Amino acid sequence: MPNWPKDKLLQHGPDLPMAERVRRYQHNIRAIRASGCAVPTSAYIDTLDLVAIEMWFQDSAERRYRLKAAVEDLAGIPPEPGTN
Repeated sequence: MPNWPKDKLLQHGPDLPMAERVRRYQHNIRAIRASGCAVPTSAYIDTLDLVAIEMWFQDSAERRYRLKAAVEDLAGIPPEPGTN
C-alpha cells in the first residue's frame, strides 16, 4: 500500500512568487505520483502544465475571495478597508 509523501511535499502559498509556487507544485505532483498515491483532485489538479497550474492558483484565489466576502456579508462583518 502506497504511503502519502507528506515529508517530501513543499509549501506553495501565496506569499511566494508565481514561478516558485508553480515549481513547488510540480515537485509535489511528481512526489505524489512517485509514492504510488493518486493525486487528490479535490486539493490538486493532476498536471505538470505551467499554464494550467497558474490558472488553478488564480481560480483558487478568486474562489477564496468570493467565499470570504460571502461569509463576511452573512456574518455582518464590515469589509476590510481597500477591498471593496
